[in-house]
This record gives sequence, structure tokens and C-alpha cells, in this order.
Amino acid sequence: MLRYPTPSPESLTDHQRTLEPAVVKQMFSNFPQLSYKDKDGNLLGPYSSLHYTPELIDPWFGLAGAVVGQARFSVKEREISILAVLAAYDAPFVLYAHSEIAVVCGLSKEQVQQAIDGKVPVGLSEQEAMVYELSLKLASFRGPLDRESFNRAENVLGKAKIAGLAHLVTGYIHVAMLTNIGDGAVPEPKEGVFLAKKGNNVV
Repeated sequence: MLRYPTPSPESLTDHQRTLEPAVVKQMFSNFPQLSYKDKDGNLLGPYSSLHYTPELIDPWFGLAGAVVGQARFSVKEREISILAVLAAYDAPFVLYAHSEIAVVCGLSKEQVQQAIDGKVPVGLSEQEAMVYELSLKLASFRGPLDRESFNRAENVLGKAKIAGLAHLVTGYIHVAMLTNIGDGAVPEPKEGVFLAKKGNNVV
């Protein structure tokens, strides 16, 4: 039995009815090759439990849109940061979605797999490599960022980009947590959709 089955359409409140249109608009309208439901129409990933906290649906999507849409990052840098989070967290649905999205945004399949394996992907620019390195450190550590790491990152990225990465990394840790209280279900990838492999151990 599903942990968070999608409520029947006739039982949805006004707040709950906003969820699926927001999922489509903010994420999946741009990536029709990806699925966000199971074969029975239940929402998957971080979305499955949001029906159960309906007062948080609009604020959650508002914050997510602002964090992901930061103009200080290219779409490639954004995906590099998300992949670093996925090297530290085992969140199967998020891996399913962002393996393919990262390829669409300009990373090679080999680079995506390297990132998921906890390695700085070969062929990145200096800024992109630092985005990955710092994101992985932020996602993996549980204490203050050491001065040496901050200074190295500041020399390449600057203060604002470091602060923006903190928002992006914690945003996707939030996504991973919401995903992982669910069932861990992942749609069967459609033909041609890339899915990186996650090892048994997180970084």
C-alpha cells in the first residue's frame, strides 16, 4: 500500500487542486519525456506527500521556483549542484529526473555519472568544477564550512554565488527528504531517457 496515495479528485480541497498544475508548470512541461505519476495516477517523488500538507503547497513551489531560477547560475551549473546533492543523498526519483535533465542542459552522460559517483566531472570549467566541489561539501558536511574551503570558493565564485549555492543545495536536500518519506517508486524510463546508476553507498 502506498504511503501517500493521491486523494481522489472529488475529495480534493482548493489548495490540493493547485498541486498537479504546479508540478506540470514548474517542472514537467519542459521535460515531457519524464513522468511524475505511477500507472495508477498517483504523484511520485517529492510531490506525493504535498497533498497531505496543503497549506504548504503554494509556499513550497514559490520558494522552489525562486531558488532554482536564480539568475546567478547557468542551467548547467544548477544541474551540477543538484547532481552533487544526489552524490550525497540517495533519492531515486530525483536521480531519475535529474539524470535526464542534466543531459538536456548540456552535460554528457559520462559527466552525469561521474558527478553521481562523487567525482568532479571531467571537462568542466573552473567555475563549474567549483560549483560541484562546494555543493558536494555543503551536502555532505554537518558543521560550519571551514575557512580554507570558503576562501577557495570565494576566489572563484564570489560571496553571492556561495550564498546562492547554499540555497540551491538545501533546496534539493529538502526535495530529497520529501521524496524519501515516500515509497521510493520511480517510473520506468521511456526509451532514450538516461538514468545514472547510484552505488550502494552515498558519499
